[in-house]
Amino acid sequence: MKKRLLLLLTTVCLMIPCLAGCGKKDELVLGKYKGLTYPNKTFEVSEEDFQNLYAQILERYTTYESIESRKGTAVKKGDLVKIDFSGVLDGQTEPFEGGTGKDYILEIGGGRFIPGFEDGLIGVKQGETTDLKLTFPEQYYAEYAGKKVTFTVTVKDIVEKKVREMNDELITDYSNGQFKTLEEYKKFASDYIIQAKAQTYMSEVRSDLLDKIVSDTKFGKLDAEKLDGYYNDIKNYYANEALKANMSLENYLSVTYNTTVDEFNAQVKGVAEQTMKEEMVLNAIVSKEKIVLSDEQYNTMVQEYMKKYDYTDQAKFETEYGKDKLRQSMLFDLAFKVIMDSAVAE
Repeated sequence: MKKRLLLLLTTVCLMIPCLAGCGKKDELVLGKYKGLTYPNKTFEVSEEDFQNLYAQILERYTTYESIESRKGTAVKKGDLVKIDFSGVLDGQTEPFEGGTGKDYILEIGGGRFIPGFEDGLIGVKQGETTDLKLTFPEQYYAEYAGKKVTFTVTVKDIVEKKVREMNDELITDYSNGQFKTLEEYKKFASDYIIQAKAQTYMSEVRSDLLDKIVSDTKFGKLDAEKLDGYYNDIKNYYANEALKANMSLENYLSVTYNTTVDEFNAQVKGVAEQTMKEEMVLNAIVSKEKIVLSDEQYNTMVQEYMKKYDYTDQAKFETEYGKDKLRQSMLFDLAFKVIMDSAVAE
């Protein structure tokens, strides 16, 4: 199934600047946001669910071993190689951020790196180092789009993937002895899977209910300059996600969302307008309900956010995301709570 391009608003709000307060107040007539309904749903666990969970567990126990028969041979398409790499932009002397890797496992032809990188390693022998003079695609993270770059790459090894068997022994290792058999773990995992499905569903419900409110709200003319800001910020957000995954934007969109760059650009225009309207609606609910974020609420919610985004240092978290942005996201969460507390499952 194709993933939905638009993330939940509160998530995006943490990642890109919130451009709230768009439009004049008298231009927005807020639609119905209380007493909304959504389909009640029950969840079951399938064998496919178990297999997907097992795949995640097995990934932790996956190793890559040298192929003795490939010692000294040249890399070819389809090989798994262990590499060190360092990328330097044209005119600079130090590697760019995110442009280095050590003992990185790369499938040649898998399309994870920018065009020319993987093909440039074909024919390189184990232990050899080569310089790849490439150009970032135009459709890439804004800071690097279209720029020339030289990657110095060492092919350290040609390897094969080794995956352990899912059995009682592995589950005992994985659970630190909490579960002795696979059947014991499956009983526990059933509850976990159902809870995860319920959480995913409720996230979809929140998004769908917000869509309903936006559809029922009357908007004045949207500020074109601010709308362009949303458009560019969302594009840069996804381009940055591609960069973090060491993929071109084209490959990232294809693998993750089953879409092309042209389709993506067309979707982002609609996403930008929808996101802008959602923020306007949530701000209107905050205002109408007179929602105020107390210091106590902030301290509680910031701990929840830190746990969600895997932070332990509050000062660092607040510095990286910004207190104003965090408070805005929290106010949106409280507005969502007003919506959900009055919503009815049918």
